[in-house]
Amino acid sequence: MQRLKIAVSVAAVLVFLICVYSFLVGNGVFGGKFENEAIPWYFLAKGLFCSVALYLLAEILEALRK
Repeated sequence: MQRLKIAVSVAAVLVFLICVYSFLVGNGVFGGKFENEAIPWYFLAKGLFCSVALYLLAEILEALRK
């Protein structure tokens, strides 16, 4: 079960980092400007939700196993 928790935590961090990166690229931050577009904000919110959901899933599975 410990390996599953580590794997899910790594997946949650990866999902979060990918979504933050797509947010930054979509808003043009790396180009030296900031454009407030709607789709990048959606990716940021989705990344936050999915990473928290994955982490909570690992915690729930660990609690059910005990």
